Amino acid sequence: MTEKDIEFLRSIPQAVETKGKLSELDHVVAAMLVALLSDGHILLESNPGLGKTALVKALSNALGLGPSSVGRIQFTPDLMPSDITGTLMPDEVDPQRLTFKKGPIFSEILLADEINRATPKTQAAMLEAMAEFRVTVLGQTYELRHPNDLDPRGVKQVLNPFMVLATQNPIDQDGTFDLPEAQLDRFMFKVKLELPSADTLDKIVEKELSNTAAEYSKPRPAVSASEEQDETEARLETLKRLENARRGIMSAKLPEAVSVHIINIVMATNGRFDQVRYLSSKRQSALNAMVAGRVEYPLGTRAAISLAKATLGWAAVVEADPSRPDEFPFESVAALARVVCPVLRHRIRIDHEMSDTDYSPAHETQRLDDYLKELAAAAAPDLAVGNDLAGYHLRFKAKLDATREMGHL
Repeated sequence: MTEKDIEFLRSIPQAVETKGKLSELDHVVAAMLVALLSDGHILLESNPGLGKTALVKALSNALGLGPSSVGRIQFTPDLMPSDITGTLMPDEVDPQRLTFKKGPIFSEILLADEINRATPKTQAAMLEAMAEFRVTVLGQTYELRHPNDLDPRGVKQVLNPFMVLATQNPIDQDGTFDLPEAQLDRFMFKVKLELPSADTLDKIVEKELSNTAAEYSKPRPAVSASEEQDETEARLETLKRLENARRGIMSAKLPEAVSVHIINIVMATNGRFDQVRYLSSKRQSALNAMVAGRVEYPLGTRAAISLAKATLGWAAVVEADPSRPDEFPFESVAALARVVCPVLRHRIRIDHEMSDTDYSPAHETQRLDDYLKELAAAAAPDLAVGNDLAGYHLRFKAKLDATREMGHL
């Protein structure tokens, strides 16, 4: 990881805001970038009309991947798996010969809109492709990621990215099929996209009106061969930068105390308190009391892996000092405090108190987030871990409290 890599990553949220004219979404863009670098995917919960398609296009433009890298699927109950993956169709030249026609999943950044409206069979096909980065049609496998030559000889190659931004509509549940916990576990983040402020909403309306007027008044210019060449070179440069950043982030090592903390969170939800480490007996008893009888569906291996990747990614994309790029893992405490809720809120199910009469989906999500923050704070080691001095739990609690003043994620 170099200073240029950090500066490149830091420039993306600002570029999204400038090119896409989108405000108050830095934290969502950062989560998307972390997922893209970590081979992860995002589940976005929001009301309709909050600019999810514009956000995906703006991210692609900011990265320099080009408009052809973006795909979109509107999920409906009658959508079939082949509508997503593609299927064999008669060849245009020789109708007696069947050729594979790619589906919309063959994109680099894919918006899967209202994924919970599709049947479980179609959902499974989609989520399998997300996990394996390939699709299988009639016994033939097709890769979603392919090598791109960085030099004419093809000696240096880099894979194109693949990330799914799936959405669920929280206000209209008629005719939907909830994703089971085992399928939700495939998403790195579950992010809440809330209604923007009045000033931002005013900008969105103004932008939409100006875009509509431009569609009717300006003819689309033809793209010259030289412009296509420039776009291709810019795209290859972006792929190279993303690969360098990905390698730098994923090859880094978490501080031992942060790693222990992540494992403690997962083990506690499974009732494996014999595997919870570096907690004083008093704090371990308090953690036991907090979990007992509350967790209906505990965290698993994917939760630990995703939490580790997201922590390193967030530390590099958001928290790191560009002048000291090699030290970004030391920002992992703040990063873990920021990502613990969006990484875990869709992977765990808890028993809510039935006496609470103020029930709504938003209120339930808030209570779950509050519980996750309490759980994360309780599972933080207070004893010395390796070279880390005692008191890690206090440092983490301070970072966790600071996140309350930041934008929702």
